[in-house]
Amino acid sequence: MQTPSTNVSSAASPTTSITSKHPYKEPKQVEALAGLRDLLGPSNENYDDGELMRFIVARSYDLPAAKTQLLASLEWRKSNNVDDIPIPRSNNSNGVMYAVRGWHSVPDANIESGQPNVPEHAVRLQKYLGGSCLHKWDKEGRPIYIERMGQHNVKGLAKNVTTSELVDYHIRCTEFVHNTIIPECEERFGTDDKFIDKETVIFDCSGMGFHQLHMEGLNMLKSLTEMDQKAYPERLGKLFIVNSPFVFVKVYSMIKKWLDPGVIEKIHILGKDYKSVLLKHIDDENLPEFLGGTCTCSHMPGGCVPSVIMNNIKAVEKTPSSGNHLAVPTYLRPRSSSTASANSILDFVIPGKPKDGIYQLVSTVSHGKACEYEVVVADEDIGHEPEVVINFRMKGVRAACEGLNFTIVRFEFGEVADSGTIVVPTKFYSIEECPECGKGVEVKFGAKQAGLYVMSWKPENQRGLVQIEYGVSVDGILGEGDSP
Repeated sequence: MQTPSTNVSSAASPTTSITSKHPYKEPKQVEALAGLRDLLGPSNENYDDGELMRFIVARSYDLPAAKTQLLASLEWRKSNNVDDIPIPRSNNSNGVMYAVRGWHSVPDANIESGQPNVPEHAVRLQKYLGGSCLHKWDKEGRPIYIERMGQHNVKGLAKNVTTSELVDYHIRCTEFVHNTIIPECEERFGTDDKFIDKETVIFDCSGMGFHQLHMEGLNMLKSLTEMDQKAYPERLGKLFIVNSPFVFVKVYSMIKKWLDPGVIEKIHILGKDYKSVLLKHIDDENLPEFLGGTCTCSHMPGGCVPSVIMNNIKAVEKTPSSGNHLAVPTYLRPRSSSTASANSILDFVIPGKPKDGIYQLVSTVSHGKACEYEVVVADEDIGHEPEVVINFRMKGVRAACEGLNFTIVRFEFGEVADSGTIVVPTKFYSIEECPECGKGVEVKFGAKQAGLYVMSWKPENQRGLVQIEYGVSVDGILGEGDSP
């Protein structure tokens, strides 16, 4: 979504175009725009016709619903500081979030560590994505986004990247397209009768299999899809899904339930007979050779669509530790398979910075149920056996638990956690051994294997409640505290 324009005339009529370069002429469009501007009142002058029309179309000309969605999207942007996100532009040196090819605003580039305003998680997740690129433009002047969807390591992505990190990455990419690339397309290819505010997307499903049917990964995709439809309506021009195998039918049957009817109409599932269709919409010199065009981008490492998984480019080196970026992908989150997480835990994170090195994550467990949290250690960090440190302390319910023993800091390695492989010995603590304030109890261990570690604790009987605060760090860098 474009940032609301401030260069508007206060004398402009609410029934006419204010800042739009492309006036809408159809009677239905003119009437709808006038109606929505009337509903918005004086604030209607903050938006051009193109922006308003996207919300009108998204809500099938239901003007009150279009107003509601527009205002909700603006509130979402404000509460998440979306307009303050640094993105690559022609007047700065910010690094790109994925490969780009063929633009004036940003030179051809691949994502690299250490570039200005490229967060660590954007670099880390490249290892698990099949490869993507904003690659030139179609015959309508729309930017083309290509993703090797069939190569995604969905399970690795879900294990090593949090949903919040993936959402942040997606927002950064989307804002870059909408605020840097699409304005360039407008300048280069737009005319009085051709308004460019959408992109063309190609998903290549080559290599897709049942191994990608991973529910946590699909739930991540659902989060992105729902956000796009609410905050960025009518930004998709066409979506071509090529080389789609049988398994895609299974995946799409789930994804389709999340999509608005207007989005579904723009999706073209082409299977293996796709080249002639793509070439109707894209000139061959702008279409990668592996998709039926003639472009190879041989001047760039990885060619048209770099892919670590396909080994046409080397893995991006880890971003060095700096101020706001995690040097290792460590995070703390309730484990979805934890029985207690589903039945008997009240978990929440108190906003703000860590206090005394401990995030204010509070867990209350009753009935002797186990509470489980996850810690991730990445493959690239395992060589030096990073030190994982767990701090925990009581949170004010000692009276209810006097004399109670409980099990704390029981760690298991991810893939074999259910079979009970212990990598750090279980230890029993009495309530008196876990202080209410100060640093609390500290447990350390060297992570000898990369992957998912499960931390669990539980009271040893059903007497009362136990509240615990946790803090997790790896090599001194605090992980994230996520509420379930």
